[in-house]
Amino acid sequence: MLLFTGRGSAFADEHNSAFFVYEKELILLDCPASAFQKLKKIKPEQFRHIYILITHTHGDHSGGTGAMIQYAWFVLHHLPVTVIAPSKLVQEDLRLLLTRIEGCSQEWFTLTTADKIQKSWLVRPIPTVHANQLKGKCFGWQLYIDGRNVIYTGDTAMLKDYLPYLTPGTVFYTEAAFYYSKVHLYLPKILPELIRMTENDIQVFLMHLDNETEILKQIQGTKIQLAPLYKPVRLVRIQKADIPKAKSLYQQAFPPEERAPFPLLYAKQYLADTDFLSIYAGTQWAGFFYLVNYENLSYIFYFAVRPEFRGMGIGSRALQKLQKFYQGRKLFLAVEELDSSASNYYERISRKNFYLKNGFPELHKHVQEGSVIYELLGIGGDVTPEEYRKLIRSFTGKFLYRSIPMQILEDK
Repeated sequence: MLLFTGRGSAFADEHNSAFFVYEKELILLDCPASAFQKLKKIKPEQFRHIYILITHTHGDHSGGTGAMIQYAWFVLHHLPVTVIAPSKLVQEDLRLLLTRIEGCSQEWFTLTTADKIQKSWLVRPIPTVHANQLKGKCFGWQLYIDGRNVIYTGDTAMLKDYLPYLTPGTVFYTEAAFYYSKVHLYLPKILPELIRMTENDIQVFLMHLDNETEILKQIQGTKIQLAPLYKPVRLVRIQKADIPKAKSLYQQAFPPEERAPFPLLYAKQYLADTDFLSIYAGTQWAGFFYLVNYENLSYIFYFAVRPEFRGMGIGSRALQKLQKFYQGRKLFLAVEELDSSASNYYERISRKNFYLKNGFPELHKHVQEGSVIYELLGIGGDVTPEEYRKLIRSFTGKFLYRSIPMQILEDK
């Protein structure tokens, strides 16, 4: 879903702006100056195209667009940037802003309207009411991301403008204000409606916040959440202070039949060729990897992200970092086979799709570990039954290896 470089309103230090990634394209929802500074740190040069969807031309939403265009052209060697206006009126205002005021040459970027863009993630702009000075020039966006209907309000004074698009399963990002204003959604007034949405399978995230502390108090005890902020992900060898958190998450994330005794995992990090890694999002502990290595093989035994950090792209970024760290090796993992009779069948599909999307293709092999049958996914080459046997035996030792069935099965 969306990650936010900031979720503050006009007078906050970090203005409201969100982004997502689709097939090496970086898609921004608004681009204030504070967002541009943060976006530089996620290395936009890794993308092949930048799209900027503008909700309206207030500076705290569009003020960094010119800088992004110039940065992409001069620093990133002509990386294509397309600015998408929700209407022709807004397009003309953006043309004046970007060319006459910001001084961007028209060859540096493309400025177009939403109706001219054919992208699977773009559904439509949604007209709304905000400031009288921009009457007819304020919009939200309807998007389609990861199979989900996504509604993004932008700045608005009218919740009703978005109600026709809020079907069950929707992810709804809405502005919310603690202080009363005629041009923003006053949270105490709309809170009952937002709670009803969450009861009807609509996921609600609040953004463009004017007093985050007080708004958190108002939504306490509800399913409403604050929009997730982007935090840099890093991997470090697990420290003693993180072990209790890792143990708790391990017991929560994996069913008993898939768990090795945690004391064994803890001991083996010193006695075998293993990597027990913490995942940090910013300064916060977000999860862990546990890998077993043998010769040129690295097997991701366990990978888990804390529930409060899921849906924020942290798992995907952690996997990408892991792939770089183990580059040149056969890096593989096991997911539960897609058994349609399993009670968690759809969860299994989602988990497999997550790994496929993050660069782990099928190895067309199944493995039995204890009583569970898994499918292998991996990068760097095939894993043979003999390689797998040697890796497992090097980790478990002869006694455990003989006691617990762990083997690659014949092709199904």
